[in-house]
Amino acid sequence: MQEVDDESYFNAYADLDVHELMLRDTARNAAFRAAIESVCRGKVVLDVGAGTGLLSLYAARAGALRVYAVEASGLATLLPDVVAANGFENVISVLHGRAEEVELPEQVDVLVSEWVGFHLLHESMLDSVVSARARWLKPDGLMLPSEARVFAAPVNMDAWATEHFQFWTSVDGFDLSAFVPHVAAAAVQEPLVMLVEASQLLAPPCRAASIDCATVSIGELSETGGLCRFRASRSGIVHGYALWFELTFPGCDAVLSNAPGQPPTHWKQTVVLLPEMLMATAEVTTLDCSLVLRKDRLLPRACEIELEVLGQDD
Repeated sequence: MQEVDDESYFNAYADLDVHELMLRDTARNAAFRAAIESVCRGKVVLDVGAGTGLLSLYAARAGALRVYAVEASGLATLLPDVVAANGFENVISVLHGRAEEVELPEQVDVLVSEWVGFHLLHESMLDSVVSARARWLKPDGLMLPSEARVFAAPVNMDAWATEHFQFWTSVDGFDLSAFVPHVAAAAVQEPLVMLVEASQLLAPPCRAASIDCATVSIGELSETGGLCRFRASRSGIVHGYALWFELTFPGCDAVLSNAPGQPPTHWKQTVVLLPEMLMATAEVTTLDCSLVLRKDRLLPRACEIELEVLGQDD
């Protein structure tokens, strides 16, 4: 996964191409819109990492009393024009700065933020949300989303492996397969962000981590995960483990999931390839692993994935 520091992080989110990708994510938008519309009427709302202002606009349109749109990137200078163009100057106030540093004139009833990165925690934006929660959310206030969960399952990557490795066996009539071990070694160094079909999963998913957004501390976000137990549901080669997440919201039935088989999102899924493949069969029914998401010590915006396959006797 690409290295991320604070400066490059905020510079990246000043790029409207990044935001267009998110704005085109209809599953993402629909879940947040439904949640905001269900709880924000007559409320004071804080939008952390407002970006293009979409969630703030949802809240204002839903009847929020006041909305504070906090954005650290240069987009904050354009947001007042967006607010004015939509007629919400008397509702939405734009605050240019980091969520950890900005000052609000009052406590808020609802804190909304789309803080999600690849495999949920990459980019570590939830740290900023937790900081803002501690400073500005009323004791009985609501967090949108309220809970986040990470899931994993063993995955078969036959089609991907054929495309990326068999290619080397015949290039314009020449056998370059001597390079395959080097290509494979490079592939396992970083997780893949790609679309995975539900049919590729070799076992029912297991929940690897849960985060209560109303109570989690920044310290607890430095490392999360646990033991995942799997019982193979069909035979096949296990090339790795697929990861995805699910967000739930208070006051409504909206769920945002990027699970295989769900409508695709810009997050897709994350696949951790194994250096040595496993085999799922009727006889080898357990494919347990230990999965940990850990904040990178040198690049706190980056999230490391530690995955250890466990033997049946472990």
